[in-house]
Amino acid sequence: MTHGHVATLADEDGAAVERFVAGDRAAFDELFQRHSDYVYHIVNGVLADQDLSRDVTQEVFLQVYRSLPGFRRGSKFATWLYRIAVNRAVDAARAVRRRKWTSFTPDLEQRADPSGDPAGRADEQDQSEMVARVMREVPAQYRDALVLRYYREMTTEEMAEVLGCTVTAAKVRLHRARQKFRECYERLYQRDTRA
Repeated sequence: MTHGHVATLADEDGAAVERFVAGDRAAFDELFQRHSDYVYHIVNGVLADQDLSRDVTQEVFLQVYRSLPGFRRGSKFATWLYRIAVNRAVDAARAVRRRKWTSFTPDLEQRADPSGDPAGRADEQDQSEMVARVMREVPAQYRDALVLRYYREMTTEEMAEVLGCTVTAAKVRLHRARQKFRECYERLYQRDTRA
């Protein structure tokens, strides 16, 4: 996505927010259509539960609908929205004691192996399941950093905006998240090899 395209989307978001605040309720539908898939993937990256992620995505947009009149003009709507999504997802992950986990990376499942090799697709599926299993063990407060960096491909600066912290704090959080992922991976797969 080019910088110009991002700027155009930000302008369109800003115009839709203004129309909504002025009483045009259809403007919210426009914002929902533009951002719902992206919000769902952020939430599902943290929760790794498709049903719960759909529910939380709806809660995110309900909160946005109620809070939009107080949205601070001059801020980037998408950043504000994604911050709400991350916070809601982390809250939901903390609230759920026993979780039903699904694949962490639905995008990987949909990608076909270019060689058409069934063994290649099986390896890719195994890898996706392995990542999902490790992610289940990573504490929720670190999962969001991993999702934003590796699955949403955000820069550290973008992560800081979404997480509502400084760039330095985002770097520290990502570093700790990588450490936690590594620790969980080693614990899970060392245990598997000893079993």
